[in-house]
Amino acid sequence: MTHKTFIFALTIAAILVAGCSIEPPLHLRQSMEVIVKVLWKAEVYPDGVKPDGVTLYFFRDGEFYMKHTTSQVDSCVVQLEPGRYRLYMISQSPEEYWKMEFFDMEDFEQARVSVAETKSSWYSTRSESELLINNPEVMTAGVSDFFEVTEDMIERQRLAATKAGEGTKVYYYTVLVPVNPRSIVSQYWVTIYSDNVDMLRSVRASTTGMARTFELTKDKTNEEEGTQLITEWSLTVDDEEHLIGHLDGRVTTFGFPNGELPNPDRDSSLNVSTLLIDNKTVQSYKFYIGDKIKLEDNPPQGYRYLYRITFGSIFEPAIHPERVRPEDGGGFEAQVSDWNEEQDVAIEM
Repeated sequence: MTHKTFIFALTIAAILVAGCSIEPPLHLRQSMEVIVKVLWKAEVYPDGVKPDGVTLYFFRDGEFYMKHTTSQVDSCVVQLEPGRYRLYMISQSPEEYWKMEFFDMEDFEQARVSVAETKSSWYSTRSESELLINNPEVMTAGVSDFFEVTEDMIERQRLAATKAGEGTKVYYYTVLVPVNPRSIVSQYWVTIYSDNVDMLRSVRASTTGMARTFELTKDKTNEEEGTQLITEWSLTVDDEEHLIGHLDGRVTTFGFPNGELPNPDRDSSLNVSTLLIDNKTVQSYKFYIGDKIKLEDNPPQGYRYLYRITFGSIFEPAIHPERVRPEDGGGFEAQVSDWNEEQDVAIEM
């Protein structure tokens, strides 16, 4: 390095060091720290485990201001300029979700999440308008009340800090913004009673008329809907002597369109197919749901609601598998696999 080059480097370094003592940029000097406090409740997150991140969307005077993703899920500090604010939050960030799509996240009124469309090797939609959708991933969302940051608050904060001495943290004003997150995903639990349960190899089902989209700041679903698949089932034998038992299938769901709860006017249906132990006989049923879905009082931890529906009873099974000769292996399988095409049988419940 030449002598002149060395002097030039020292000059640049001196400028940089001096620059560190200069006041911060104007937009930071005209802002103040705001604490966002997320008020988690145990029932909001499954298995008592909080998400490892949250994303906050800030709106200032009705316009999008900034997005902030952080691993500080209980509280975090952000720097805000004067204005009237509101924010909403989601667990994780949009990039973390594989089965869901996010729209208009920088528009407070229109921000929404939709379950992505999916395909199935065995299910064919019944009409051009029917959409087959994934089951949503567990997710929480919350909205704050309005809060303000004023020029007077910032000036008082600056004067208090100056009086206390350089480098001292002084909170003359503390703007604490509470947010109460709530799960946007519910659980849908179907129980079907059957006789001849020793004949069942596997079960699959589809349920129509389910919500596809959740409006994040309005805390409800909109009019979009789709068909969801139930592909994992368990079998419980209730009466071994008479070979009567019940099948349980559960999926996650946004619930029903337009923020509706179960009602008698709902015309959705549950299409159920059973594969018997000969590995070739498929019997299918269509249950008209109507108002048979019940809203349970105590949803599982981490879910918004529990929608419960039961077809039949131990005394009057709803489905009746044929007696067939078993193929080698036998036994009920919880996970569905590819079968032959089914034929629906309508059953009024």
